Amino acid sequence: MMSLPMPAEDPRHLPNRAVIDPSAITENARAVRSMLGEHTALMAVVKADGYGHGMLDAARAALEGGATWLGVAHPASALALCNAGVDAPILTWLWEPHSARTLLPEVINAGIDVSVGSSAMLTQVSEAARTAGRRARVHLKIDTGMGRGGVLASSIDRTGRALEADDMVSLVGAWTHLASADDPDDPFTDRQVELFDGAVERLAEHVGPVPLQHLANSAAALSRPDLHRDIVRCGIALYGYPPVPGDCALRPAMTLRSSLAMVKPVAAGQTIGYGHIRTLEEPTTLGLVPIGYADGLHRAAGDKASVLVRTASGDVRAPQLGRISMDQIVVDLGTDTAAEPGDEVIVFGDASGAPTAQDWAGAVGTIPYEVLTSVSARVPRDVRA
Repeated sequence: MMSLPMPAEDPRHLPNRAVIDPSAITENARAVRSMLGEHTALMAVVKADGYGHGMLDAARAALEGGATWLGVAHPASALALCNAGVDAPILTWLWEPHSARTLLPEVINAGIDVSVGSSAMLTQVSEAARTAGRRARVHLKIDTGMGRGGVLASSIDRTGRALEADDMVSLVGAWTHLASADDPDDPFTDRQVELFDGAVERLAEHVGPVPLQHLANSAAALSRPDLHRDIVRCGIALYGYPPVPGDCALRPAMTLRSSLAMVKPVAAGQTIGYGHIRTLEEPTTLGLVPIGYADGLHRAAGDKASVLVRTASGDVRAPQLGRISMDQIVVDLGTDTAAEPGDEVIVFGDASGAPTAQDWAGAVGTIPYEVLTSVSARVPRDVRA
């Protein structure tokens, strides 16, 4: 029996907003597309609800910018895109056997491509194809060192024979995932490529030439044109954050906003936050912002992060003080401030002088992927027209 969630708060009365600009995703897709050869397709990775930006809006924006494929982790996401009328090839790659018994026949019937990374997965896809009455389009994932999903190179001949003997699956692609493409100096990427190419060569001895080969993620798309092959799978770059330095101009698509709930002057010696880990050495003015770790901010950021406060006399970069609470943070507005309750606060995003998701990631010791996808469901998404 499925339980139903309690009604959520009315988003009109919540203090925080994640403002999504689909035009930024379109521009970013266009910028990446311009770096690819004529015969290399751009797959927009819109898993994890479009990295927190909204899967459907992200997909449509990326397609407008020149993407011709969509990639999602879960079959249910792929079906949601199909049901919304999105007209593009879709690849889904992460599923487990229990839900797949129900979903895979529907996925195959919808013409969605499915990744297979083991003999058991191949068997289940074949059975689902028989149920659907339609051959499954399969991309074989090869584990070249990531250690997650995928057929090991040592098992490729056995997998090739199984594919050759199965008339319910059509091998349309082979792919792998690069573990350290965001470090261009790491030789591990080249070792992965060597393993992949060797495995595909052996695979072709059983099933013939593999039509679609894809290795490159955002990092390799921006830094390794030799790895672009037939498809480039681009995720974080589409949302405005390059994982490697380069000349590709990208713009953040999400701006996380709040406002000042309270402004108060305090004296030197004032302690702030749980554990009173911060004690002020000088008088200042504090601002209370109604956003915290329940909204997706990382508690570990502590006083290493900052926000942008838009006051009547101009924008002010205000450090976050002490530990981040569940629902609120405290920022230092300085002694001479025009800030008032209700002033807009930009936590991160696409605004001049504002912190970015990369800045918050640096404060926590993580990556912008996690910062973006951590923005919780209680923060309404406002999508710009």
